[in-house]
Amino acid sequence: MKPLGVCDKCGDFEGSCKCGRGKVLLDGKKRELVSKFLSRLLRHFPHSFGVEVDEGGWADLDKVVDVVKERHGVGKKEIELIVKFDPKGRFEIKNGKIRAKYGHSIKVKVDWSESSEIPPVLYHGTHPANVPSILKRGLLPMKRREVHLSETIQDAIEVGRRYHPNPAVLAIDAKGMIKAGFEIRKKGRVYTTDHVPPKFIKRIL
Repeated sequence: MKPLGVCDKCGDFEGSCKCGRGKVLLDGKKRELVSKFLSRLLRHFPHSFGVEVDEGGWADLDKVVDVVKERHGVGKKEIELIVKFDPKGRFEIKNGKIRAKYGHSIKVKVDWSESSEIPPVLYHGTHPANVPSILKRGLLPMKRREVHLSETIQDAIEVGRRYHPNPAVLAIDAKGMIKAGFEIRKKGRVYTTDHVPPKFIKRIL
């Protein structure tokens, strides 16, 4: 991941600032480490760190900062930069609170009001060994609360590489799902749904 920093002239930046005088607050390795911890904290284990999360997934930002600072030695500005430049739009800060936008295993009820048009075809990357079961039973949330879908084939490949160096990619007939009454939600750069039946799935890679 690219480093994150601040500059009196250029403002917040990712990579490097245009004038070359900016201060890097997080190098790429540290950014990735803290970002992954923040995801686990807000999506899966807030109570393990004494962080209260409301039904909308929101947690007190200052409390989260205290936890992250104790674990990784970074402060509020670093967390704000991670949220601002997150390539997948995983986090949100508002009114002194922070939340993960999607991917929860804890029970949350997020009111998503985004009205972005859903692409007619979405994609899902997975381990090739999972394909026979998926084509038989469909896509299920498994350990997460929702099925995650990608807008592009490349995004699906990147997700699938978490599980296998040469992942399988499935094309999802999102238009057909919506026409049949299934709900698909846009959350940042990710699309989610509760279940994808087999008839809307086709392997393309």
